[in-house]
Amino acid sequence: MNLGGLQRTTLSDFPGRVACTVFTAGCNIQCPYCQNPSLLDERPQIETQDVFELLDTRANLLDGVVISGGEPTLQDDLPAFVERIADRGLDVKLDTNGTRPDTLRETLETGAIDYVAMDLKTLPKRYDELGARDGIAEAIERSVELVRDRAPASEFRTTFDPGVVAPADFERLAALAGDGPLYVQRVETGAVLSPERVEPTPSEPLEAIEATLGDLPSPVTRRSTER
Repeated sequence: MNLGGLQRTTLSDFPGRVACTVFTAGCNIQCPYCQNPSLLDERPQIETQDVFELLDTRANLLDGVVISGGEPTLQDDLPAFVERIADRGLDVKLDTNGTRPDTLRETLETGAIDYVAMDLKTLPKRYDELGARDGIAEAIERSVELVRDRAPASEFRTTFDPGVVAPADFERLAALAGDGPLYVQRVETGAVLSPERVEPTPSEPLEAIEATLGDLPSPVTRRSTER
C-alpha cells in the first residue's frame, strides 16, 4: 500500500466508532477544493507496518479504521489490507470517489467493509472537468450501484462548489443516491489544491437547491454537525 498519512484518532469520521484514519497516497482526479493536496503525490510517506503497529498498541481504544485518501481504490492490494484490519476485530470504513468500480467490488467482496462513503463530485458526465479519464461516467454509475446494493451501511457526499456542481445537478445526484443519505458539504477555502478556482458554497445550500428545483430531493440533507 502507498500510504500518505495517518491520523491516530477521529471521533467524527466513522459514525458510532472511535477510529483512526489511514490516508492512501495518489488520486486520479483533481478537485479544486481538495483539502489534502499533498496526497496527490503517489510516493509513500509511511510504512504499512506502521499502521498495524498503531492498531496493536491502541487495540483497547479503537473500534474501527477509516481508509481515505487520496483515492484508496487506486491501491490494488486494498482488499488484502482491509482483511488484515478486520482480522484484528476492527470495523472498516472506506472513503472513495467511485472511479474504480472493479477494485471497489473486490474490496466489498472480502466482507471486511462495514461502511462506505462515496463522494458524488458532480454529474458523472462532468468528471472530465476534474481531470478524470474518458469513460468515467459509466464507472461512477457502476460504483453507485455497488455501494447501494452491497455495502452494509453507506452514505453519499457532495461538496457544493458551484463551479463544480450546480444546484440543478442535485436532482440527478439525488436519483443516483437513491435512499441516500446524500450529504451536502461546504467548501473549505483553506489550504486547498486550487484556491483561485474555488467558488464558495451558498450561505444556505439546501435552500439554494430547493429554490432551483422547486423542492428538496428526499436524500439530500446536511449533517447535524459539520465535519
